[in-house]
Amino acid sequence: MEGSEDGAGTQNPEQHALSDATRKLIEAVRLSTASPESLAQARARVEQALEVLAPHTHKGPYAQADLLGGLGEFERTQDPMELFPYSPVIGRGNPIAPPIEFTLQGNEIHGLGRFGAQYCGPPNHVHGGVVAAVMDELLGAVNVANDLGAMTGTLTVRYSQPTPLFEEIRMRGRSAGTEGRKVFAEGQMWHGDRLLAEAEGIFIQVRDDIRTRLGWAQR
Repeated sequence: MEGSEDGAGTQNPEQHALSDATRKLIEAVRLSTASPESLAQARARVEQALEVLAPHTHKGPYAQADLLGGLGEFERTQDPMELFPYSPVIGRGNPIAPPIEFTLQGNEIHGLGRFGAQYCGPPNHVHGGVVAAVMDELLGAVNVANDLGAMTGTLTVRYSQPTPLFEEIRMRGRSAGTEGRKVFAEGQMWHGDRLLAEAEGIFIQVRDDIRTRLGWAQR
């Protein structure tokens, strides 16, 4: 069956807890120095968990806003963490997402998070592509919070300093205006008082005819 009787499409504490445990498992695998015998034992237990979950797997379509493929109903005052529960960047229901929390403060999105070893790029620091993905999500959330939802056209990231692993990282994003269907947003990433990266994004509001062709709901 495709994830039915358990309330597919809804978030629940057990799903969040499972995603969190899986995220920790991913990091443990990344850091493991276990013997082949111990690794085999761990793999067997993971495969047992997969057997439990396999009969309840949604087969598509897919969306980060909703398990069953919908775009979701966005409200300006909504908790940003509820906007995209399956996001690969902030989704509480997606175990590959770093443990990042976004909050809406006025017209801005503020974020706090830590990056584990599985996000390592340069020694002891976060991969630049991961930083860019977080910036893209931050600016996208700003757009939605300001009723300007759009798709990324151009994302420019300037890296001032490498982002350290295992440290509290804070983020701040804000709207920077519109021009026709173009939506502009900007954001920053900090470690304490050290600026790590800045981003500027140009996003494009999708025309209704394209949304129809792609099978998306109308705005």
